[in-house]
Amino acid sequence: MTGITFGAFEYVHIGHIKLFQNAKKQCDRLIVCVSSDEYIETIKRHKSAFNIEDRISSLKSIKEIDDIDIQTLDIGKKELVEKYKPDVIFVGNDWNKETFTGEGLGIKVVYLKRTKGVSSTFLRNR
Repeated sequence: MTGITFGAFEYVHIGHIKLFQNAKKQCDRLIVCVSSDEYIETIKRHKSAFNIEDRISSLKSIKEIDDIDIQTLDIGKKELVEKYKPDVIFVGNDWNKETFTGEGLGIKVVYLKRTKGVSSTFLRNR
């Protein structure tokens, strides 16, 4: 079974590690799609602390991740789901059916427990 997850992963932290670990327990192959710098600036309305190359480099050291791709303004969740044909999308439960843009893509969405006390938003605003 193949799983996929999406995120900026600006500050890779224990919450991300746990998300990857919990997702990998439920699939054989885990694909992580990282938001491009332009995507972050346009959609999230801030400049990333680390460029896309550095963020991907950090993620490559995480053993649970099998493949990494980039989510851009032109290649979004829908296109990446069509490319990889995953069985499931994993997302933190700080999102829900109303706020997560991966709902409605025709595959199961699993909301994984969020690690309390840590977030990239908190780290960015320190």
